[in-house]
Amino acid sequence: MILTDDMLAVAFQYRDTELWNILTDSDVFAFRLSDGETGYCCVMGNGGEHLALGFYRGQKGFASYLKSLGFGSMRFSEVDMLEMAATFDCINCDFIQASAVQNKTKKIIRDYVNAHGLKVRRPKGWPDFTRHLPFKVPLGITCEKDAADIVEALRAAIAVAGELACRSLTELGFDEKGDYPTMEGGKPVPYLVPNAEGTYDWGMIELPALLPDEWPAPEFTNDILIRRVKKLRTSGTLQMKLIHMPAPVDESADGIPFLPSVLLCLDAGEDGLFPVFCMEDGEEAPRQMLVELVDNLCRLDNKPDMIEVEDGRTESLLKDFCDRCGIRLSRKEELSELEDACSFLIANFMQ
Repeated sequence: MILTDDMLAVAFQYRDTELWNILTDSDVFAFRLSDGETGYCCVMGNGGEHLALGFYRGQKGFASYLKSLGFGSMRFSEVDMLEMAATFDCINCDFIQASAVQNKTKKIIRDYVNAHGLKVRRPKGWPDFTRHLPFKVPLGITCEKDAADIVEALRAAIAVAGELACRSLTELGFDEKGDYPTMEGGKPVPYLVPNAEGTYDWGMIELPALLPDEWPAPEFTNDILIRRVKKLRTSGTLQMKLIHMPAPVDESADGIPFLPSVLLCLDAGEDGLFPVFCMEDGEEAPRQMLVELVDNLCRLDNKPDMIEVEDGRTESLLKDFCDRCGIRLSRKEELSELEDACSFLIANFMQ
């Protein structure tokens, strides 16, 4: 874990601003990172509960913010909400109670505070840096680039707080109505550009539209397995959904625990349900999932005439497989029985 003096210095300076008393989580602002990319920031804590600064790198990162606006929507099931949260790609600097800080981290922070004559504010004054990566367990910062990014983000937020001490929200370019950004993008927000004097030039920039997720679409080129599937008797329809289990696996290439995937398969006509697990991470995981699916179909001695799916991720996983194996693939608006089965499986894993 990386926790530098620079990170702690700007975290405590930001905590002192109490910027969440002025800005809400709809008051997004942007700044130019040192590598030229645009960073986006969201100030959390206006309701007094979750004190934090959220940082999103570029349009891809900002998609995490936009997706979070859908939380609580009736459009999404509980399973879909968990899946959406698992795709987040951002860095948070949260402020938490001392009791929630790990002892090793607490010692680092306490040593810094004592060395610089600072005090930890109450309540929720202990900085907690969290890196969210898609389908990984949120952990502390382990990458130097991420550490540099959140330092730049906090400095920009401190500059916003300084300007708000003498200028109004509307003068700085914040939306007077406080409307949330839209999925279509285009909302103008303040844009801070570092200058040679060590301060910022202020301008405006339009927020990007939601960047759709890109899902793996593996080619299924194993001729031996294709022939095995084609020889199976054909009957019925299977409904399938690819989800991730809330039970992390530690064996990953980058050392960060990941959420294993499972392809839930439901024969609605026969009330048959079987999960296909993949306990691997990385680029080969989708192909391994398809190999496991073939093994399951062969044990059943049956391939479906049709596979029904309701989301783009599962459709992308299965498209080439179905094309090569002579199985029809159909996209549906809703598969309620399959959703119930997913919820049941997740609930049992979380007990």
